[in-house]
Amino acid sequence: MSPTKKPRRLPVIAEQSRSEPEDDPLLLLRGGRFARWFAICLGVVGLFWIVGAQVRAGDPAGSVLLVHSEIAKDAAHGPLLAERGGIAAQTPPPAGIEELAPRGDAPPPAGIEELGPRGDAPQPAGIEELAPRGDAPPPAGIEELAPAGVSGDDNEVHTIDRFGRKRTRSGALILEDEGSSGEGGSLGITDSQRDALAGGGFFDVGAFDDVKVVKRKAYVHLMPGIPNEAFFGASVVILLLSFLVFERYGKGWDPRSRKRNYWRFELTRWPWLRRAIKSRWFQPAVQLPVVIGFVAVIVIGLVGSQEPGRNLAPVLTWNIWWIGLIFLVLFAGNVWCYMCPWTAIPDWIMRGSLTNVRAIKSFGKKYPRFRLWMWPAIVLFAFVTWLEIIFDAANRPWLTSLFGIFMVVLAWGLLVVYERKAMCRYVCFVGRVSGQYALMGMLELRRRDPEVCRTCRTKDCFHGNERGYPCPTHEFMGAMNENQYCTLCTECVKSCPHDNIALNARSSGADILFPHRGKIDEAYMAILVFIVSAFHGAAMIPLWMEWEDGLRSSVIDLQQAIFGADLLGFAGSHGGTMTFTLMMLGCIIIPGLTYLGLCALMWALSGRRDVGIRVLFIRFSYTLLPIALFYHLAHNAVHVFWEWSKIRRLVSDPLGWGHDIFGTARAPLTALWSPESIWYLQVGLVIVGHIYGIYVAQREAFRVYRGDRRASLRVHLVMMFGMALMSLLSLWLLAQPMFMRTADI
Repeated sequence: MSPTKKPRRLPVIAEQSRSEPEDDPLLLLRGGRFARWFAICLGVVGLFWIVGAQVRAGDPAGSVLLVHSEIAKDAAHGPLLAERGGIAAQTPPPAGIEELAPRGDAPPPAGIEELGPRGDAPQPAGIEELAPRGDAPPPAGIEELAPAGVSGDDNEVHTIDRFGRKRTRSGALILEDEGSSGEGGSLGITDSQRDALAGGGFFDVGAFDDVKVVKRKAYVHLMPGIPNEAFFGASVVILLLSFLVFERYGKGWDPRSRKRNYWRFELTRWPWLRRAIKSRWFQPAVQLPVVIGFVAVIVIGLVGSQEPGRNLAPVLTWNIWWIGLIFLVLFAGNVWCYMCPWTAIPDWIMRGSLTNVRAIKSFGKKYPRFRLWMWPAIVLFAFVTWLEIIFDAANRPWLTSLFGIFMVVLAWGLLVVYERKAMCRYVCFVGRVSGQYALMGMLELRRRDPEVCRTCRTKDCFHGNERGYPCPTHEFMGAMNENQYCTLCTECVKSCPHDNIALNARSSGADILFPHRGKIDEAYMAILVFIVSAFHGAAMIPLWMEWEDGLRSSVIDLQQAIFGADLLGFAGSHGGTMTFTLMMLGCIIIPGLTYLGLCALMWALSGRRDVGIRVLFIRFSYTLLPIALFYHLAHNAVHVFWEWSKIRRLVSDPLGWGHDIFGTARAPLTALWSPESIWYLQVGLVIVGHIYGIYVAQREAFRVYRGDRRASLRVHLVMMFGMALMSLLSLWLLAQPMFMRTADI
């Protein structure tokens, strides 16, 4: 054999190949490290379940703590007794006296005679019967003792904390109106109250002539959270289903495909609906009742009773509209934008017509797009959330009305300065939040045939014509694949010369399951949507007040230790506002940095340096939307089904002036569903949102790394861990008792 001739290489049989085994999650789950980790997670959850049940069984609420009188008088034990909120302190019997338990029906001991009730029989001989003392003081040398557990000094009924607020013995905050106590308050009762008392015949009306109103209280009730069994059971289900979804990693679809194959049903195939949408009267006919209702809410909030719970404006705004909007977006996409009164009012006035296609007399400037985009809506969303909670907008009818007026004025100003509707695209936080959720919506406007759009020369859906206005949000139907900025105004349906645009019902989440565009401002809004929804839930639980007081005390103590004084004024009248603002900033910044750290961990573990952290930050932010949406639905469900009956009362007396138009002003406040049914619905929604998010993240990982199984598997595992923490946080928030959004009646 020639020395220059290379030896012939034999083929390698696949079964004898010693190449590295592929990261097959199915094999790993059957007996590998993932199965062991799941067993460990299941054991940890079970341990917390047991500990939680033991803690709940040992809850001392409602029990009685017997404290010796000498210990109760000792000031050193005062803080310890004050910490035992809800436990009544009682003085035991004096030394040498034995306290006997109730005997029940047992017979008396031998040698002891049981005496029957004396009734009207005279006293035995030698025993003097004392008359009732009434208000006379006790005889000299005799001390009158207060009942056990009740302080004899009125000043000891409440305590003053370090911030000057009154609290009960159990630690509950005593709210007082400014000027409600002290001199200057009105005496007596109202005429309606006087008539009601006189008609009852049980009270002397004149006895109430010197009565004084001390506090008008907004009765806010606590709604119970899901029980421990539901919390831990849902936690186990979330972990189990997460691994089951992971087991089917990347099966049955090609991540590099650009096809958008999902179920859809064209609604405009019905001739009556197609004719209605193309009519210029259809949208104003839907908007007009909404505008009338909006103006009525503004008037009611300003001129009606300002007592929370007796005015229709805040209940209709925060309990029905804002809560129901999230449910509406899931089923109908951005349909609220179709009927929005904020833009309809200035639009009709500036056009001078409800139906005719007329140009608006405005400056027509182009919106400054550089580095702005959705940032105004993001800032406005955070600001309105702060304003709503810190000024208690849900319990202030006038503030609710001013908020509605502000949105109309803002839309009007932007319509005058800029072309089209910059309010809808860049500034309106309601439109941008609903736009994010509309990616999961079940209604869409889409082209029928892409080839028709490609060959169209006029592009009337974008530029408009005599039949319809240009797209108000600068969307071209030939390239639009998401619901993010589509307001469903149907102007494109009216203006398209080829009748190539259809209104479709579709499967939920089609926009994020398939390839879609991604931008940094949309990513920040997607993250902020979940953060704000979780923050809103946290701010409505009783623990929030404890955290707020703890942070405020820590800030004051830190300033005292460093500067020797409270330089920032946290102990003053605005200390609560500053503390809440600080906590809100922390609740926004810390989760955002946590998500950024999660993206950095995904980048480090992927082994791919061509896909940067910025790309991961943007692309995976959309996968958080299912978890955010379904937690938002679960959070809102408890308010809808618990507080719906307030509307039934207030429709009979919308201004709070004592009317009863429909005979329902005194209807009972009842829940629409039983608490158990609401709990199961909440748990089910969180589980569905979690599994949906895991599945979307799985597909996104494959798309980002273009089918690289090893890199996408590692990235998806990290994201799955983060999503599990988000879902467990959602369940924990739902397990806490929560205040109603608006005041009770």
